[in-house]
Amino acid sequence: MEAIDLFVQPKPLLSSTIERIAKTGELHCKQRTLARNDYLFREGDDIRSTFYIQRGMVRLYSDTPDDYSKTVFFHKAGTLIGFQGFQHAEDRKPSILNARATTMVELLEIDGQVFGEYLREHGDVCYAMAQYLFEMMALQTREAVNAAIYPVLQRFSALLLTLMNEFGAAHAPAIVPFSNDELAEMLGVHVNSITNSVSALRKAECVERQRGALVITDFKKLKSVAENLIVKK
Repeated sequence: MEAIDLFVQPKPLLSSTIERIAKTGELHCKQRTLARNDYLFREGDDIRSTFYIQRGMVRLYSDTPDDYSKTVFFHKAGTLIGFQGFQHAEDRKPSILNARATTMVELLEIDGQVFGEYLREHGDVCYAMAQYLFEMMALQTREAVNAAIYPVLQRFSALLLTLMNEFGAAHAPAIVPFSNDELAEMLGVHVNSITNSVSALRKAECVERQRGALVITDFKKLKSVAENLIVKK
């Protein structure tokens, strides 16, 4: 199966342009800092700004009526979040998602109308923005398809591989820096499903529990599970 893509990737032209015009004052921005677990915005908020993340990571997620939480994206340094301001005033809807800092975050808050005007006047940056938004849409579409087709064990294995790649841990042993609850929220499943998947991966000799942490011990076997090639009974 394809990798689980939760981490939005920066577009270099977009990132460098925002950094530059923020410094020159060409685009008015307000500097903000969030502590870990602070909310950038919540479901139901009327968001009129676009936020450019300079440092740290923000989790974009939804809460479901049955008390589940599903991670939609992780936004890291160099990425943008918050686009309700691009809608026509009569069509504007409040946010349907929550945005919360997973680390200390430094960001720029840009007025949505001002940013929209800048994009209309700069075609190359506007095109980079269109690519950025399309890539996020494609990531979310692939995740929806994966959730409908693949069992939790395969998706969980693919998620672990994605996380390790994102954090630059390509060799075993590699510690997974998230709890079972947090991993469950990334896939939008009950924590018991993650517990069962960890048990299956331990039997497949891919992972181990060491000092309370989940540790990947064999990347090759983990990849095989993600590709549905082996699962030891």
